[in-house]
Amino acid sequence: MIKLFEMFAGYGGASFALKRIGIPFECVGYSEIDKYAKQCYEQNHNLGHKPLDKGNCLNINPNELPDFDLLTGGFPCQSFSIAGKGLGKQDTRGTLFHEIIRIAEVKQPKYMLLENVKGLTNKKHKDTFEKILSELKRIGYDVKWKVMNSKEHGIPQNRERVWFVCKLGSWDFMEFMFPEKEELRILLKDILEEKVEDRYYLSKVIIDRLKLNNKMDFPCYDRKTGIPLDNISSCIRAGEGSGNQKIIGNVNPSGKGMNGNVYGGDIAPTITINKGEGNKIFQLDVSQIRREGQPRVYENVSKCLNTAQGGGHTPLIMNTITEAFGRGGSSSEHINMVKNTTAACGSIRKLTPKECFRLMGFLKDEINLEGLSNTQRYKLAGNGWDINLVSKIFRRMFNSQK
Repeated sequence: MIKLFEMFAGYGGASFALKRIGIPFECVGYSEIDKYAKQCYEQNHNLGHKPLDKGNCLNINPNELPDFDLLTGGFPCQSFSIAGKGLGKQDTRGTLFHEIIRIAEVKQPKYMLLENVKGLTNKKHKDTFEKILSELKRIGYDVKWKVMNSKEHGIPQNRERVWFVCKLGSWDFMEFMFPEKEELRILLKDILEEKVEDRYYLSKVIIDRLKLNNKMDFPCYDRKTGIPLDNISSCIRAGEGSGNQKIIGNVNPSGKGMNGNVYGGDIAPTITINKGEGNKIFQLDVSQIRREGQPRVYENVSKCLNTAQGGGHTPLIMNTITEAFGRGGSSSEHINMVKNTTAACGSIRKLTPKECFRLMGFLKDEINLEGLSNTQRYKLAGNGWDINLVSKIFRRMFNSQK
């Protein structure tokens, strides 16, 4: 029986992941500052006791904690995120890693699983990253780390995170290896709800603000890196501004010449796709219009979910029918995205909270969100752990074949 202590717990990603793969465990306590995250945690994990931090991990006295075998924590990442200011250790939130060190040095759990954004590994934060590794080594831990992306491990979200897998003493040769990349079999279209309430669809005013028009050409690859973006969502990430909404286009190149518009004005952006490919979902990062002159396109995946979800930060999807044209022997064909005539309020809508949690690994909606507003649900999803990926890491840590 593994005894677990969850720091910066959110909705309890570690607990959910251990439950998923059937590893027996007992959570001896958790630490979380957000009251809505604590509400969600307690109604899902039934601990029967309150968090052990009096509302702040700085208040934890490690000598008063029960003994535990596994410490987990996604220590605050805004300090290192490319979506934020990237202040790193100059930001007080960047020092909260030392609270993990303070507690682990006293309690000496056998294992730790820690997480942060990929930006922590950037050259800009090299000194901070090396300090993290040296501090873990100083208090007795052998560390294996790796940047992993949810889209490469079964979930259609472009969510890159650095994971630190730590063992007190040292790992034996080949004792732990990170999960290998795998082919993505669940696409963005597979996690969308069949019926969505009208309130998730955008008004004409908001649609007009997106400033989409039929003069823009949207190639189906990342215009910055040139890498094709197949069947995944971009990361649900921190710090998105109101102009950073994402749109998904459901493309069906039937060539039947259907026409349409949204609220009386064409919003038929052109997308280039390979000839003969079937139905796809496209997610467009409209914020890139300002930076690159065109939106960035994600094909069948979602961008990284945002830890500041809600309001203008929620990813958008576009339900569409299409018109194929420009055949004429070309190696590719262009299609227009036009209004889905079945949509009650138009063609553009937000991802629902349920869809966001599916992008965090809750493919069977196995999380109790009762009593939480949509704004808090979006925030929790963006700030959490992909429990699908975490369960695969735990399998390797504890050699479980379940």
